[in-house]
Amino acid sequence: MDQHLYLSLIPEALIYSQLSPERFGKYMAIGDKKLTRGPAIFFEVVPEFSSENFQMDAARAKCEPHPDGSSRRSSYVSVYNVLSNVPIDSLGKLYLTTKDGVTLELAPTREEPPAKQGFHLYQEICPVFPKVATPLGPKAFALYVTNPANPVFLPRVVFCDLRLNGMATDPEKSSASNLPYSDMNHLRECLTSLKYKTDKMTKIVHRDLHKDLIYPVVERGFYVGDQEDFVFYPFPSEDDLEGKYHRWWSSATSVSRF
Repeated sequence: MDQHLYLSLIPEALIYSQLSPERFGKYMAIGDKKLTRGPAIFFEVVPEFSSENFQMDAARAKCEPHPDGSSRRSSYVSVYNVLSNVPIDSLGKLYLTTKDGVTLELAPTREEPPAKQGFHLYQEICPVFPKVATPLGPKAFALYVTNPANPVFLPRVVFCDLRLNGMATDPEKSSASNLPYSDMNHLRECLTSLKYKTDKMTKIVHRDLHKDLIYPVVERGFYVGDQEDFVFYPFPSEDDLEGKYHRWWSSATSVSRF
């Protein structure tokens, strides 16, 4: 049986598995003996990846079929400081699994998304998970939060951008009725604060990760970046979500408010 190496983001872990990405996503989201369920987000790491920071040989050796011939679902390499020790160029496709175990595959690109006017709202996913308002575009944001010159910084970050609609350019007056966020007054205050404090680059909107409610409000996609590298994983268009990926989208949007 094939062996796959996955970098799970929620929770952060490096895992060998004999399951395909679709089966692994379902296992992580709704494993048959789990009492809780939730979405899974993970990269497939390129097969040639190796690192002295992990005991990879021991985990790989355990990733063999069970005595009854069934696939080994997981053999953990590490659950600590994983993202910071896997270079961006070792990351393959990104997989988004819903709480129902349905998986969407996203391919990476080195091209940045087109510039966007106004403010951005980012959901950091790994290794920390605040929701952050900022005037910075995706690459500039990744460079800012991973800059060692800042008092607090991350070695590497994975995040996605969330819809703001009219509030991106007019946070004070734009209607928020078409946005599903639960605390709109606080979001409006954060964006307005950035508008008048032009020396401030970020404002934390929420410190927790509502992992069940990310997918319905993703705007352009997912990003991973540090001081040396940056990759963009474009989200499908609305037409593709409603058509080609209808089953995934139907599962992903069966939630209430963010």
